[in-house]
Amino acid sequence: MHSPSKPNPIKSGMSRSVAITGMGIFCAIARDLPEFRTNLFNGTCGIGKVDLFDIAGYNCRMAAQIRASRLKARLPSRQTKRISRCDLLGLIAAREAIQNARIDLNKIDARRIGVIMGGGAGGMLSWEKFRREIWKDRPKRYASGVLASAPCTLTDLIASHYGIAGPRSTITTACSSSANAVGYGFDLIRSGRLDCVITGGSEALSELTFAGFHSLKVMSPEPCCPFDVNRQGLSLGEGAGIIVLEAYENAAKRGASPVAMITGYALNSDAYHMTSPDPEGMGMYRVMTAALKQSGLDPGSIDYVNAHGTATKINDKMESRAIGRVFRDEGQQTWVSATKSMVGHCLGASGAIEAIATILAIDQQTLPPTVHLDEIDPQCQLNHVTQTGIQKPIRAALSNSFAFGGNNTSLVFGKL
Repeated sequence: MHSPSKPNPIKSGMSRSVAITGMGIFCAIARDLPEFRTNLFNGTCGIGKVDLFDIAGYNCRMAAQIRASRLKARLPSRQTKRISRCDLLGLIAAREAIQNARIDLNKIDARRIGVIMGGGAGGMLSWEKFRREIWKDRPKRYASGVLASAPCTLTDLIASHYGIAGPRSTITTACSSSANAVGYGFDLIRSGRLDCVITGGSEALSELTFAGFHSLKVMSPEPCCPFDVNRQGLSLGEGAGIIVLEAYENAAKRGASPVAMITGYALNSDAYHMTSPDPEGMGMYRVMTAALKQSGLDPGSIDYVNAHGTATKINDKMESRAIGRVFRDEGQQTWVSATKSMVGHCLGASGAIEAIATILAIDQQTLPPTVHLDEIDPQCQLNHVTQTGIQKPIRAALSNSFAFGGNNTSLVFGKL
């Protein structure tokens, strides 16, 4: 139930409400939002063998890779020439999000629209290719190979392509990057500084990230299984998730049909270790509690948690401990799942992709599953959704993103 001392901001109008009016996605299980919706709730897994680059010598040879056949002819060649794989995914998702929002950006003051993206390795794959060409001393070496590697390139491309003249920013806080981008976009609209924000993130696989995570010995040789007692580690992924945020009153005036509201978020730091979370999960606990407080909701109002759920031994254990501490008596009523089991860990884009999964859960009143979860770890005992989606009433939901360096972010979404 909503706390009587804190009216639900979705209904009360106590602050400038922020609506989600459009979403776009491209990942290993979907080329667009309708396909993602279907495969998400059916428990489709996109994790398979990597063929994007040479994986000889690695113990893990799997990731949630987008196959080349699914990328063909998605955008006109003039838009894709010399851009990175990361930026291509992001532009495809951005186009879908803006189309789904049915918004004419030309009818809004361009200075009142922002582009806030989360970035990770960016176009690192393009840089790797560029570097190999230098070694081979090829006569044609386009500078775009270097320019495309920057995490901020997608932000700039979206802004220039759609003539957006408001604030643009790229946030890089590892695996919480795009979740923080969504939160910052929420702040800009809620405060009245902007009327619309295009936000989210994109990430492409690269040899650097694959080798880096392999060296940390946290990658599973089989598709990842979050919260399972036999889990062996994470599965990397790639993809893009883009969300259109608008001031609710403006969206209502133009006759838009929001799919949900964003009611609050929080971010904090463990201040503990560069790769390992606080062993007590206190940073995770505090960030979820703070996000609920900003939303004016108590734990009993949250019907679903999209967990960060990396499938590493320590992260799943700590997150389970934190979720259990937050929801206490509601622990057996609040459902939990980890959608990385289907789309992999998309690093800088993971927060936005999982936010879209959470929003769809509210919109469809259906809980997405954690696939491959066959035997729940006794140290991860929560109310897990497994194998396929379950239809349940969802009033509000929380999406967690917990990154290296102890960068913790929780987003709260509510039903209209």
